[in-house]
Amino acid sequence: MYDQKRTRRANACVGSVREEEKMKQRRQDNRVREYIAPVRVVLAEGNAERTELLEGRLADQIGLNERETVPVRGRCRMLFDFGRELHGGIRLVAGFGKGGTMVRLRVGESANEALAELGEKGCTNDHSLRDITVPLPMLSDMEFFNSGFRFASLEFLDEDAECALKAVNAVYVHHPRRRAGSFRCSDPLVEQIYSVAADTVMLCAQDYIWDGIKRDRLVWMGDLYPEITSLLSVCTDDGCVADSLDFVVNETPLPGWMNAYPMYSMWWIMNLAEYYRMTGNRDYVFAQEKYFRGVLEQIDGCIAENGDFDFGMNFIDWPSHEHADEPEGVRCLCRLCAASARELESLYGMDHSLSSRIAEKISRKSAEVTEKRQIAALKLLSGASLSAKERALVAENGAAGFSTFMSYFLLSAQSEEAGMPAALSALKEYYGGMLKMGATSFWEDFDLNWLQGNVCPIDRIRREGETDIHGDFGKYCYVGYRHSLCHGWSAGVIPFLVRRVLGIKAEEPGYASVSISPDLGDLEFAEGEIPTPHGILRVSCRREGGKTLTEVSAPKGIRVEVRK
Repeated sequence: MYDQKRTRRANACVGSVREEEKMKQRRQDNRVREYIAPVRVVLAEGNAERTELLEGRLADQIGLNERETVPVRGRCRMLFDFGRELHGGIRLVAGFGKGGTMVRLRVGESANEALAELGEKGCTNDHSLRDITVPLPMLSDMEFFNSGFRFASLEFLDEDAECALKAVNAVYVHHPRRRAGSFRCSDPLVEQIYSVAADTVMLCAQDYIWDGIKRDRLVWMGDLYPEITSLLSVCTDDGCVADSLDFVVNETPLPGWMNAYPMYSMWWIMNLAEYYRMTGNRDYVFAQEKYFRGVLEQIDGCIAENGDFDFGMNFIDWPSHEHADEPEGVRCLCRLCAASARELESLYGMDHSLSSRIAEKISRKSAEVTEKRQIAALKLLSGASLSAKERALVAENGAAGFSTFMSYFLLSAQSEEAGMPAALSALKEYYGGMLKMGATSFWEDFDLNWLQGNVCPIDRIRREGETDIHGDFGKYCYVGYRHSLCHGWSAGVIPFLVRRVLGIKAEEPGYASVSISPDLGDLEFAEGEIPTPHGILRVSCRREGGKTLTEVSAPKGIRVEVRK
């Protein structure tokens, strides 16, 4: 029989050791630095020659007799494309010249952002610098910035500038995590979407899981839900998830709400339950018991017996914020939170009085969702009954009105209500829309309406008469160039493909028991791998003779049931 008291005492020791180990690790940067050469020079203006030499060139040690350099003689400007979204900085390697010549460096997630002035269309140096002017020494190897970008603009500002420019490289800084998960299918676009989503969440998983690598570069508990479920479907658990959860807990002593949002404390309960399902890390979850009780009691205290609630504020996502549908979204989130809390109560040996009371009280009132699809999706997935209008809101109109943050819930609800072919079509329409605009990572916000008319993608300079997909759109807290083009919450497509298409469900924590219920929709085949604490679980499904045939390769320690 499991000795909970003994385990809790042990957990206290484990927790202190873990904190000591984390502090030791913080003294050194365990991330990898890679130099990335520009794939093309997008723009070259002014007094610089042979700028094509900088394409594909990685710098080595600067020498005293450099022959293959780009001569600069006066003012000039160059714009470089590194081919994909990166986190890190810019490295300039220069030979002989006039020491101290002034250069202006700008980085951007789009070509137009890298050329924009501060204040133009939301362009900012907030959170991380993107626009600096510095002296460039001769015979130098200098690095600048720590941000998210794909493009870099380099300007020599002095009329009498002299420089032998050897290389302009990106310094790609990331954790050396191996992508253990995969997804392949009969539709190349769906495969590409999975791969770009994986790149997105892995870029955002630095020492902690950030919302984005340009801004805010913060740990937001709500954002963590699609990020955690995506990251743990792609990479083995290396402590980054637990560290991120700990960070917000430690900076939020009760009775505070996480990140100042009451709903984000609900997301914490859901994140903790997901982390337990996917990793089976019993020690970590047990260490959260006291805080869990406190949060659950706070949530319960904000809900009246008649079903009214007052959390001080309501928030689901920015597109639904302060909309009439938002309070119903809070009700739905409360129900989802209560369901996750019930699982954790069982682990802690608690009765279910708190989670049951929250679910019962919050369900005593409801309102019809009239417009926001993400709220209707939450309502369906929280177990509530939907009206015919709400079902239509979930099922119809493809990806119109989608929200990047809520994509997992939107696609999952759509697959239930309209069928998997409709959900896959919406997935391709929505995420494929970003790819058509040059995306190599998925964005903080996106609306299909942005594609109407003559639109400039992110990988070239805007022409007269075009709208700029980056600078001319966005609202709420992400207007124009402030808009992040690498945002981890957009990666919710990964758990959708893993859980809904491949049908992989952890029936017991840490995938000790797994059910497989694939739904290929209109795909001919789909196959994938996910990391588990026991090793790699492989699932392969294909259509044959009107049936779906499923093959599973599971490591020792996992019990598998194929249900259809």
